[in-house]
Amino acid sequence: MQILKRGALYLLLAVLPACGRQLVEFPMNDGSQPDTAKDTVAIADRVNATDVRNGDLANAEVATADAANPDLVGLDQAIADAVIQDAINVDVRISDVGVADGENRDASTTDTALGDARLLDVPTLDVSSIDAPTVDISVIDTAKADAASLEAKTIDLGDIDGSGSVPTIVVNLGLAKPFAIAATAGVTNTITTPITHINGNVVLTPGQTCNAVTVDNAGGFGLCGGMPPTISGTVITSVYPDTTTATAIKAALNAAFLSITPLAGPPAVGSLGGGVPMAAPTTVGNVAGSPLVLGDNWFTPGVYTSITSVLITGDVTLDGLGDPNAVFVFQSASTLTTADGAPGPGAHARVLLTNGTKASNVWWQVASSATVGSYTEFQGNILAAFNITMKTGSTACGRSMAGAWVGGAGAYIFDSNVVSVPGNGCPL
Repeated sequence: MQILKRGALYLLLAVLPACGRQLVEFPMNDGSQPDTAKDTVAIADRVNATDVRNGDLANAEVATADAANPDLVGLDQAIADAVIQDAINVDVRISDVGVADGENRDASTTDTALGDARLLDVPTLDVSSIDAPTVDISVIDTAKADAASLEAKTIDLGDIDGSGSVPTIVVNLGLAKPFAIAATAGVTNTITTPITHINGNVVLTPGQTCNAVTVDNAGGFGLCGGMPPTISGTVITSVYPDTTTATAIKAALNAAFLSITPLAGPPAVGSLGGGVPMAAPTTVGNVAGSPLVLGDNWFTPGVYTSITSVLITGDVTLDGLGDPNAVFVFQSASTLTTADGAPGPGAHARVLLTNGTKASNVWWQVASSATVGSYTEFQGNILAAFNITMKTGSTACGRSMAGAWVGGAGAYIFDSNVVSVPGNGCPL
């Protein structure tokens, strides 16, 4: 029995080493630990076909599976590649050309077609270019209003009331509107050729004389000392056509004069303030063809006030800036005079109306007397507190009313002149 036990023991000792080696090698080959002789990855791939290379070939390899669907390289080529897909719709370089890639505003390509900061600005948004056709003071003025229309200095002069806009000025002549001439101390006239002609009505009250001779009180000048002016209109007096009309006309004239007189006068307190001061001594105008200078020989709509007399020595341009209702008021604290000149084409003073300005909307308020020099071409309504004198060959488009101030006494002196109510013998 003991012999059998010892034999079994020997047999067991002989078998166990071999079994031990198998038991130890098995877990070393299950893929959980690296094999010293062979790569576990290689063994695992042989066992379950999940090797990264083989598995990728089936579905998920970076190089090949992507070509089928999700690889960054392959998928981009088929669907979302930055180069090819963009060529279809989204690429910054190409899509921008058609639409607006690159956050909708690619600076290099899309902007070329639609929104480039450089090119789009040139026709549309660039400050220097937009200003040129639309807003820039220096360019607009050159293109549309000759440094004139919207230049800062011009707008400032128009901003009379300080509110950013030119105030509305309405001068109501009332019953005096159709009258070319008014005088409270009669008229005088010379018989030199051509004979003075008046286009419009005349009102003479209370002094109803012509060359110190009482007018005919029948609608004309009468004998006028043998030197009557011609007239396309009617002479109204304190007794013709009745005893009330001339008085009512004179009252309307007095009211109009005060409505454009400065607040402090002179000669009486008026109601129109806020004028742009004119430098004293006030001399305006320049030789024909001279460059336009604001406040010298070129004015835009508004009220202009001189604390002294006003002298016009050459051409003065009144620019309405395209507004047919533009109003100009020139207030002289003393006299209004235009320089003597020569018959055309010789040099002489001229008031020129441009860009919508109408003679009927131009007003010269004179606190003393007005003298229109020889051969002057005058435009606008003169409301003088005292006398109005027109020298040889001068013409006037506008109403000329002497003695317009309620306390004034004004005579009207002619010498081969033409005076017309705007719309009757000259444009409105």
